[in-house]
Amino acid sequence: MNGNRDDRDGRTEGHDGRDEAAAEGREGYGVNRDWEHNREESRVDDRPTVDIGDERGEPSSSPTPDADPPRERGSEPPEPPDPETVRNWTALTVALAVVSLASAAAIFVAYDAPTAAAGAVVLGAGFGAIALVGRTASPAVFGHLDDAWAEHRLYVWFSTGLFAVGALLGALLYFAGVNLIDFFLEMIMEEFGEDELPGGTDGELGEEAGLELSASFFIANNTPPFLAAIFGALTLGFLTFVIMVFNGVLVGNIAVFAGSETGFGVILALLVPHGIFELPALFIAAGVGFRFVYRAGQRIAGTRDALFTKGYLLRTTALVVFAWLILVLAAFVEAYVTFLIADALFPGQMG
Repeated sequence: MNGNRDDRDGRTEGHDGRDEAAAEGREGYGVNRDWEHNREESRVDDRPTVDIGDERGEPSSSPTPDADPPRERGSEPPEPPDPETVRNWTALTVALAVVSLASAAAIFVAYDAPTAAAGAVVLGAGFGAIALVGRTASPAVFGHLDDAWAEHRLYVWFSTGLFAVGALLGALLYFAGVNLIDFFLEMIMEEFGEDELPGGTDGELGEEAGLELSASFFIANNTPPFLAAIFGALTLGFLTFVIMVFNGVLVGNIAVFAGSETGFGVILALLVPHGIFELPALFIAAGVGFRFVYRAGQRIAGTRDALFTKGYLLRTTALVVFAWLILVLAAFVEAYVTFLIADALFPGQMG
């Protein structure tokens, strides 16, 4: 995939105090300098100079490596993505489409829930459309996604590290005698009232209604922290930091507790199928928040001339939407597929 070139955006070259506008005009200055140099040579030999490398007769700029000034990405048309980038993003989006459609088939067969299955089909079609458009009609789609990932990946890894540290702290808290399972159940009851539980309080709700409600619950329950991780940048990243560490502590503590009770294999089977989608989506959201904080710091320090640019907003929006679609896929898998996988791997233990 393309390298991370955006970390250089918004910076001026050199230490002579020139602003970005002057820096972007250096190329034109280089042209004038070459013209002045040619004019001096013409005074010596009184012969016209011709640039044979330009058939249109236009003056050529200096070929030195520093002839092109650094620019804010988005101030010029994006370069088409290379074939490897297109292949990688095509493979990813096709894989997500296949998982979505496989989930739809499992929902329809195992639960006879046509509405939920249709939702998974629509999601799969969406991923398929992204793959098709990016592969054929508009490769710029993958270009924007790849550039956005290159720009945010360090911050995504940082967010992943925060979650891992939180998970380790959660496990240590359990071994120290602190069990957060009751706290977690209270949170679930507050968000997911008894009247909304699958099957309802009177037991008359059908299976499909309960499952559909579970799917909508996971989407509604996971989207607020997803958005909070992004807009936590408005708190200078403090809220984003807390969300990452807190979720890690909760998952680590409950996973160790449940694993000691039922076996860690069962816990992994209950966490991994949807976690491989849900957690990366959350990490990307947090990475977007932390990246914005860094950009704001650059703007305050004067090393960045613009906090927002059209290119930055376009790339970041594309990445956020793509990550949220992955979060929706995680909700379908968690509501309908995770239990099927766990029951198939550990029959008799999921009763």
